[in-house]
Amino acid sequence: MASKALADLLRDLREGAGTSLREAARDLGVDPSYLSRVERGRKRPSAAILDRAASYYDVPRDGFSTADGELPPDIIEILRENPDLISRIRSEYGQR
Repeated sequence: MASKALADLLRDLREGAGTSLREAARDLGVDPSYLSRVERGRKRPSAAILDRAASYYDVPRDGFSTADGELPPDIIEILRENPDLISRIRSEYGQR
């Protein structure tokens, strides 16, 4: 299952673009029922679908990862190499 944040983001992007579910599904190369399940958080989209969606909606791919609670691999490596950044980030932006 996809996270609610990712599902909501995908639906908000589609609606913000003024695109119907059927039109977006066609353009992304998926079945409308699949896209509906993704947008309701019932189905986790594949990495390939997220790549296509990022291109289709002209948004950074990393936004989907962070909405799904994941960090991009390069950020994980930076944090591993610089663990003090974690406390600096918490101090700067607050722990929520």
